[in-house]
Amino acid sequence: MGQLAALGASVTAARTPALRRLGALLSRIGTRLTVLGIAVLACVLLSAHIGTNQVVFEGQAGGYPVRVLINPPGVVPAQVPITVRVLSGTPSRVTVRAAQWNVGTKGAPPAEEAALVPGDPGVWAHDLWIMTASIYSVYVAIEGPAGSGTVVVPMQTSATRTLGMERGMGAALVALGMLLAAGMLTIIGASVREGPLPPGQSPTPARVRGARIAMASGAALLALAIFGGSKWWDVEERAYQRRLLKPIAMQAAVRLVDAERVLTLAITDSLWLTNRFAPLMPDHGKLMHLFLIRADGAETASALAHLHPLRVHADTFVTRVPAVPAGRYYLFADLLLQNGAQRTLVDTVDIPVAPVVPGDEGSAQAALSSAVVPALDTDDAWSAVTPVLLGAAYRLASGGMIVLTADARVDVGRDLRLVATVTNAGGSPSTLAPYMGMRGHAMVLRRDARVFMHLHPMGTASLTAQAQLLRRERGDTALLDSAQIAGVMASAEASSSAMSDSAHAMHTAGASALSFPFAFPSAGAYRVFVQVRRNGVVETAAFDVAVGEKSR
Repeated sequence: MGQLAALGASVTAARTPALRRLGALLSRIGTRLTVLGIAVLACVLLSAHIGTNQVVFEGQAGGYPVRVLINPPGVVPAQVPITVRVLSGTPSRVTVRAAQWNVGTKGAPPAEEAALVPGDPGVWAHDLWIMTASIYSVYVAIEGPAGSGTVVVPMQTSATRTLGMERGMGAALVALGMLLAAGMLTIIGASVREGPLPPGQSPTPARVRGARIAMASGAALLALAIFGGSKWWDVEERAYQRRLLKPIAMQAAVRLVDAERVLTLAITDSLWLTNRFAPLMPDHGKLMHLFLIRADGAETASALAHLHPLRVHADTFVTRVPAVPAGRYYLFADLLLQNGAQRTLVDTVDIPVAPVVPGDEGSAQAALSSAVVPALDTDDAWSAVTPVLLGAAYRLASGGMIVLTADARVDVGRDLRLVATVTNAGGSPSTLAPYMGMRGHAMVLRRDARVFMHLHPMGTASLTAQAQLLRRERGDTALLDSAQIAGVMASAEASSSAMSDSAHAMHTAGASALSFPFAFPSAGAYRVFVQVRRNGVVETAAFDVAVGEKSR
């Protein structure tokens, strides 16, 4: 621990003079930080994932297995579409209700009725008004012959964009505005010129002049009002822009420590540094889930590292770089806050070739690092992969095989399951062991990095966030330190995971198959990475998926 403290102190000392010196300092010690493409990634950063606010959750509401799809539109206030697909049974009533994380159901509006979607049996839908950007618990209640039950789905609503006005609508509004202005000035002129006169009497030249002066004065006042309104609107627009969800500023770099590649992530965001964010909490027992995905030369081959860096300072995380090929990598780092919010840090980083030193017999071997560098986490997993198409068999290094299929046509916005079937070398079903409490993990990346999502068999929602929101609903509002929150969440997450696996088992072929509920948010070329643990080893497969526009 003293050596880790020394490492943290060294990082902190390097950052003390000025945060903006961090990049230069890392460069001086041999690190080349790459930010090519980060502007594109940052502009599409939303909340827990990249390129979408979508939430997918699959679980058990009493006697009914359900899949809930929530699509916050990225503006606030807004109507949020909520779709509930009842996977088995025929309920008679479905309601939805949203409660803010710091208010709970006692301060939430009453539940609202969802309606059956015509032509799509078992699907219920409702648009729920959300007036404030916040973290919400969405309560989906099901009633029917199989009893009643409720699932709670964490949802984050944030303003991430400004909706543009259609050109035709803008032209129509301008025309109507001009018509209203002309009508107002006409009324002013007529009231001054002819208002006091008896019927049939013509206005005098003095009244005509007065009417013209009144119309000119009215036009000036109207122009002043329009100018003032424009300035007010500009102020409101700037205030809205300030409220837009922005990426958490950070810097990532790889340096050499005793010939070992070490990745450092330093959060430089002023709001983070002044404790304006809620404290972190572990998700699946880890404070950070870091994904490095090969960005260059990845047409026919790629690489993925799923790592869990050690927090050596309040705003600094460190991890060794495992044996992945050198090159440019997309970096996505998932964080979970104690208010239930999920945030993803984004960057690109260049990983150099691993240094080598002569071995005892003169052969080259990877250099050993100093004990001051944190060891890789026992749940860290990495692999070079050669993707295959969706539906094809991916052959694992152990001799087994993974096949990924979809249970519906792969279109934009269609809720479906990505089903991974794992078999042994001889073709027999393979038994999967839990990997961080889940039967598997999947990472979905659009090839241009505009979309990234981390999936579990219960969807995109965090079970830990769900447990935390339920804890607050019960009245436990204390913010806990990492050790306390880990203990509180471990049992709750295990219980929720067991419920999710129970619901999931009803819809899979057996122990060797697992599915990931999902809806692709946009068209394009995607790469899906699947990770499972079998025979004590985490194995990775990659599949390329072409997503088209939704057919009518």
